[in-house]
Amino acid sequence: LEDGRHGKQPHLNGKFTFLTGFLDQSWWPDGQYTAPSDEALKFDLDATKMFGFNMVRLHEKVNSERWYYHADRLGLAVFQDMPQKYGGATTELQPVFYTELEAMIHGRGNHPCIVQWTAFNEKDCWTAFPGPAFGDVIHRIRALDPDRLVDSDSGGWANNFHLGDCNDVHTYPSPGDVDPTDTQYAMVGEFGGLGVFVKGREWAPGRCFAYRHFSHASGQVGEFSKMCRSLQSRVDSVSASVYTQTTDVELECDGFLTFDRINKFTPAETASIRQANEATIHASNPDLMHHSVWKGHRSAA
Repeated sequence: LEDGRHGKQPHLNGKFTFLTGFLDQSWWPDGQYTAPSDEALKFDLDATKMFGFNMVRLHEKVNSERWYYHADRLGLAVFQDMPQKYGGATTELQPVFYTELEAMIHGRGNHPCIVQWTAFNEKDCWTAFPGPAFGDVIHRIRALDPDRLVDSDSGGWANNFHLGDCNDVHTYPSPGDVDPTDTQYAMVGEFGGLGVFVKGREWAPGRCFAYRHFSHASGQVGEFSKMCRSLQSRVDSVSASVYTQTTDVELECDGFLTFDRINKFTPAETASIRQANEATIHASNPDLMHHSVWKGHRSAA
């Protein structure tokens, strides 16, 4: 982290570059959390770049090594979530959580695409680490990997402890206000959730959900572009944002792709989305448009 005009900013290879990414749940209808092929792993990352994003937040799962290999090769930054237990988490969870946390960092930490670890998401699981135990999780991550950034609780109440490297809020649908601090950069960890429901390509017809529904894709493109302009006006203070999401996932129909990986947008609309993302990146770093965020190596500080 380095000092910016209004607080801390994350630097990659010595420069600040706004990181704009997809929330990616890496879910496939024919394998659920297991990709049906190596090409399927690569496809979603290629789509991420096609839409002009330069980052992916891998949401509460760990993918196979090949996914990270493709992200390394494509030059996409990865914010890696620790998988969580939904509901009913107690202190009995702690030994298993620590074992899997260490396995995740040791097992995937050799991939330069990973620039940040996310310990917890919203209210999922962090309450199983009361008092000093919560801080111990953050310290444990730093001890296992002192070179990468740590997000203590993406969009959750424990973010208020300000123990990690980023001040992370979730706001739907529009990207909300968040400020950096003397020790943390500012990030909109989730926003968006805009959805076009494609007839014949809904996992459960008539049951689709989105934070805001659009009858036509052109309306969603216009709203997304407006959101990007809001972020562009704040790149001196906000350093990263995560749009929900890459693909539709069962009843969540707010992906840019359907659950079976059909692009919801025309080529012209896809180009407009890409241009909106590239403009956000360019606003933070005029020397870097849609190119890879590093050149064969990583140096995150």
